[in-house]
Amino acid sequence: MDIFKPKPKKPAELFGRAIVFGIFFIIVLIFFLIVSKNDKSVESKTQLLNGLANYKGFDDKQKEDLKIKNAGFWQYSTEAGSANSIISMTDRLELKTNGIFWRVTRYAVGLPSKKTAGFIHVSTGYVEPFAKTGEGIDSIVCNVRLIRQVYINDKDTCYGPSNMDTTWKIIANGKQYEMFGNKYSPYDTSGPALFNFFPRGLLDVVDKTTVYQCRSETNFDVFFKNSVQSDMQTVVVDSLSSDAIQQIIDTYYCLILESDAGVFQFHKKRSQSLKAEFDVTWEGKVANCSIVKFSLSDKKLEARLTSNIGSWTFPRLKSNSPSKHIEREFWF
Repeated sequence: MDIFKPKPKKPAELFGRAIVFGIFFIIVLIFFLIVSKNDKSVESKTQLLNGLANYKGFDDKQKEDLKIKNAGFWQYSTEAGSANSIISMTDRLELKTNGIFWRVTRYAVGLPSKKTAGFIHVSTGYVEPFAKTGEGIDSIVCNVRLIRQVYINDKDTCYGPSNMDTTWKIIANGKQYEMFGNKYSPYDTSGPALFNFFPRGLLDVVDKTTVYQCRSETNFDVFFKNSVQSDMQTVVVDSLSSDAIQQIIDTYYCLILESDAGVFQFHKKRSQSLKAEFDVTWEGKVANCSIVKFSLSDKKLEARLTSNIGSWTFPRLKSNSPSKHIEREFWF
């Protein structure tokens, strides 16, 4: 007897195995059909974006229709006499029907010395509608590819991170365009007005090879903080009361602190608080800074905010004088 010779299978056994394999194949086929159907029907399902919320996805035709509907020239500018009159901003956005965008945002900051500092952000990229947000018929979240961006201030020009992905949450229906809480209006491009939409030569800066990469983090928040603190050191006064210090904090440093505590910037209700105390020396520097109370148990954030407050500068006095003790509570 040859022990290596396979034992003949009975017909009933072979038939049973065939049935098992047949059932297995049918199950696998049904699974792939279900997955394929779900992938092709995103318009009727919800999708998870960045782990934040469920959104109703658009199909390809809906995406193209939205690009065409919202294409055009849009402008937003801060109103005179607004809550924060020391910062004025004009944001101009051109949206093309293929999703390409060009954007120029210009800021002007009123400094403590009564001078004005300017900052410009030029960017180009591609925006594609992704899904409805469920917050209204025209509320949309978009995938954005930032291809190139350039920062320009009074002293320097450099380009920031390129080919990066982000998202825009907008409200748009072809007649209105709202982004980051700012309501944009259509720009009248009739006649020569079209040629004045973007300042002459600014878009060309994006493609200049002579512009170097920014050596450190660069955006308006960083520019605003550095400009205020460096300018403050040029101001010399005879006296500086506690009320005057509090007013400077209200005008400039509350904005800077809120920016640093960016984790709170999208909260509609200011429910988190931080109470700090510190001294302001006659040289305009902060000393003995400490956090008295913080509603969050986040030691890293607390340390960062303490460092932020400790870096503040104030007008310098003409002569030596006792420090002013300041206690202040901030809400985010």
